[in-house]
Amino acid sequence: MKSRFSTKTMKDLAAQAGRSPIFIHLSDDDVTFVNGGDHRLLSVLAETGAAMVYSDFLTPADGGGDPVPHRLIDCQLGAIRDDFDFGRVVAVNPAMMRRAVEDMTDDFEAAGWYDLRLRLSRLGRIVHILETLYQASPKASVSADEGEEQFRYVDPRNRSSQIEMEKAATAHLKALGALVTPAGITRPDLDEGSFPTEASVIIPVRNRHRTIADAVRSALAQQTSFPFNVIVIDNRSTDGTSEILAEIAASDPRLKIISTAPAPAPAPGIGGCWNLGINSPDCGRFAVQLDSDDIYSRPDTLEMIVGKFRETGAAMVIGSYMLTDFEGNPLPPD
Repeated sequence: MKSRFSTKTMKDLAAQAGRSPIFIHLSDDDVTFVNGGDHRLLSVLAETGAAMVYSDFLTPADGGGDPVPHRLIDCQLGAIRDDFDFGRVVAVNPAMMRRAVEDMTDDFEAAGWYDLRLRLSRLGRIVHILETLYQASPKASVSADEGEEQFRYVDPRNRSSQIEMEKAATAHLKALGALVTPAGITRPDLDEGSFPTEASVIIPVRNRHRTIADAVRSALAQQTSFPFNVIVIDNRSTDGTSEILAEIAASDPRLKIISTAPAPAPAPGIGGCWNLGINSPDCGRFAVQLDSDDIYSRPDTLEMIVGKFRETGAAMVIGSYMLTDFEGNPLPPD
């Protein structure tokens, strides 16, 4: 049985549609258009000349009651993550879809849809309609555990899919002229400018009173040959996280706390918190991420990261990690 997201499925849809706009269903959810939502999608597709349009939608409320809106975000040209949320159904320009599939040379099993939408983004606009045009209801079958779904990208069983996604993304970047290769890299001057410390561990947090102390103390316990600090962006926590941070900071001046509470605007997302951290006058030469529910597995992790920056002149250094429970016992998928 062919995959919903395979290259063959995308080519079959393009062939079957003829000149008619194409609806592509992205999940097994039951989709019911409301208030002429299908006609609205098609009219916007025609009026804008877009390659693809998608919309907000309604989902069942927890515990029953009226369905609630599921709001999506605009897809920018640089938004190429393979799991970008387009909702449960999209409408596609048939002529542009035929052009896109004609150029497909790979026979992806999992990355056909991903490859298609990247190609469509090069042919025309992807338009987000800020209206709830349909209701999506999950089928009665048992869904995957939320934790397993969240970490599916590290599951070894998904390696072949990951390789397909990487291949499609690389081809897209190359087509845009945006692919960076080692040959095109200019090594930066890592000693340029002055910074308060060599490195800063940056931890955005909101309501993680069970884990934040372990994360911060893990960072502060790093053994390095250089000075470093820990910058926590407290994103309006209400569960005691703020008080825990204040207590730790009172005994260790290396902990710097940035609060988003004084701002009248809505609380920033994870990216906004990161911006606050790296733009802080306390931020060191190298900014190192640590999540508020993670800990370092060894005391020399920070030394290793900065050493790798110095050795390679890289713009980014990444490592591997292990999923564990609160007692440190490894969890699947390993």
